[in-house]
Amino acid sequence: MMINRMRGFYEEPEQRQPEDDYFVVAYVFEDFYVTREVAERIVRELDAPTPPRWIRFTDVHGSYVTVRSQRIDHVREWTAGQRQSARAFRRAREQEEKTDRRPWEDDD
Repeated sequence: MMINRMRGFYEEPEQRQPEDDYFVVAYVFEDFYVTREVAERIVRELDAPTPPRWIRFTDVHGSYVTVRSQRIDHVREWTAGQRQSARAFRRAREQEEKTDRRPWEDDD
């Protein structure tokens, strides 16, 4: 009986699957990942005639975040399809650059 109660205490909490589609709130040197609803609310607050000094929200990991509104650089949608497209674009550019290298240049 005691072991069953202790098992619940020591077991890892169930991990929540990350969202496939999310938004990025770029803040100084850190990015926060949020749902569409949270991103839309943040944008509305930033678009207000007098934006609040502080923006408060919960990210996709469940962390409560408070940031200065003036320090938010941008809010960007970042869906699974957009990320896949960005990776393909980056690989194509890298291949293009590799093709343009001269034989004696390093292959970094």
